[in-house]
Amino acid sequence: MSRLTPLCLMLVASLCACRGLGGEPDIVATFAPSPAADGAAISENWRPDIARGQQIFADNCSDCHGIGGDGQGELVLSGSVSAPLDMTDRSLTRAKSPLDWFTIISEGNIENLMPPWQNALSEGERWDVTMYSYALAYDAKLLATGAHLWAERCEDCELPSAIPPRYSDEDYGGALNRESFADALESEEIAAVVAHVRMQTLRGADEPAKNVEGALPLGEISGRIQHGSVGGIVPPDTIAQLQFGSPEIGFSIAETSIDADGNFVFEDIPLTTDISYVIGVIYDGRVFSRLLPAGEYKQTITIYDLTKDPAVISVAAIDLFLNPVQLEPYGTGLHITQIIRYRNDSDRIFTSGRGFEDGREASLLVQFPIGAKIMSDDAAGRYVLIEDLERVPDSLIDTLPVAPGDEHEIIVEYFLPYVDGLDFEQAFNNRVEGDITVMLPKTLSIESAELHAAPEGGESDNVKVFTGRLDQDRDPRLRFEITGDPFATSSDDTGVLTGDGLLAALLALIATAVALPTGFALWRRRAPDQSGSIDSLAKQIAQLDDDHDRGQINHDLYHRRRRELKARLAELMSQQRDA
Repeated sequence: MSRLTPLCLMLVASLCACRGLGGEPDIVATFAPSPAADGAAISENWRPDIARGQQIFADNCSDCHGIGGDGQGELVLSGSVSAPLDMTDRSLTRAKSPLDWFTIISEGNIENLMPPWQNALSEGERWDVTMYSYALAYDAKLLATGAHLWAERCEDCELPSAIPPRYSDEDYGGALNRESFADALESEEIAAVVAHVRMQTLRGADEPAKNVEGALPLGEISGRIQHGSVGGIVPPDTIAQLQFGSPEIGFSIAETSIDADGNFVFEDIPLTTDISYVIGVIYDGRVFSRLLPAGEYKQTITIYDLTKDPAVISVAAIDLFLNPVQLEPYGTGLHITQIIRYRNDSDRIFTSGRGFEDGREASLLVQFPIGAKIMSDDAAGRYVLIEDLERVPDSLIDTLPVAPGDEHEIIVEYFLPYVDGLDFEQAFNNRVEGDITVMLPKTLSIESAELHAAPEGGESDNVKVFTGRLDQDRDPRLRFEITGDPFATSSDDTGVLTGDGLLAALLALIATAVALPTGFALWRRRAPDQSGSIDSLAKQIAQLDDDHDRGQINHDLYHRRRRELKARLAELMSQQRDA
């Protein structure tokens, strides 16, 4: 939670619901304004700093108003206070002036439970936060449009040093339209020009202004909505939505209808690789969306009908990474990272249709091996964990639907006790038709009719690999026996670390297995002349996964690129096994 001043701490429980800005009743200045507040007498040096205002807002206002000014702060979300005005909604704020803003911030509005700040913040600080919060309604598209109109239709106009704060955007825009544009602007164009001009008169807005003026040419983002299920039809009243922007300049939303062929066009959109674009459409109560790759402004969105038939889903691959550990309170055993890849063989999106109270739907059920202790978390709300039921293995429910052709991965972590050996058994709720890979320390071994040891690697390798394939339709299960001492040491064996070094090295591999879902960085089965190629591919996959986890790469591009790298890696490893 952000820092609150003592004043706000005293008042927040009873006063922080503040509905006053732009709400009813109208806000009226009830004090004698200072020269800086009087629009007729302001100095040319009167230039509030919205960069400083942003910090003041974050420190003192965001708990109620939200970090972005949308009224969804921590205290609101927790139910402690009611939601205040959404400052990002121009329809609620454009008729109010910065002076109105300054007044309510300074003196508060007890009727609407807004605390006063005139004794907690200096006049300059109040003007900084006033103009920052006032400008929260200026989104990227509005500013880009304003910059474009000013440059194209008012190139000889001189920017004012300041807009008198007694003028609302609505009032000043009307005068500006008459005097500089001969009443030729439409209402939305007026709003855009005023936003552009006002931002130019503020300190701390130089970088946002630079981003929108000249550097953001306006253009089109277009595409097509298509149906991917046999017999499916794109409804003629379908609306496509575009969300675009960045944390620095904010996010905007545009909507448009489709034509008879499913095509759509968003016009007058600022185009730059510095901001992201997501196109989405709602069909049958579900959102289908796609992040546009950088520099690509045309995209096809595929929608699908729904199927609840579990027979369309199969397990396409299973990878396991086993590491010996000693963990409290579990004791000695194996930490296992498991990656299960599912395949949807239909032309419909799969989910069970069974919902939870929070609105999520169950799609896939993963049963953990008998005796496992779950170490996975809920993956940011994606998973539902089922633990500690009598005579029922711990389980995980995935709530993401499985799209046709999607490489749907579930990554789980768990602990299995290990003493002198272990009978591994895991049941699956979908048929299994895929490859199995198990990686474990060299001091352990696997006995199984389906899994076989892969060729040995270099002398420095401390990992053993078993591979095989399962084709099971009825009662699919993965079974094998693990034998050996995971903590065995031998000072004469250069391929095995002695003492605590083995445990430390294998514990380090846990992080590698999680960060690198393919696990091939652990499996360096290579000929000497290919080590550079395999290492390079492994690093590329790891970097790709990291970029995807941090949201820096398009989801579809990530999976396509990852499949390409994995195919090349498999080819190299196949070559060395045959060598």
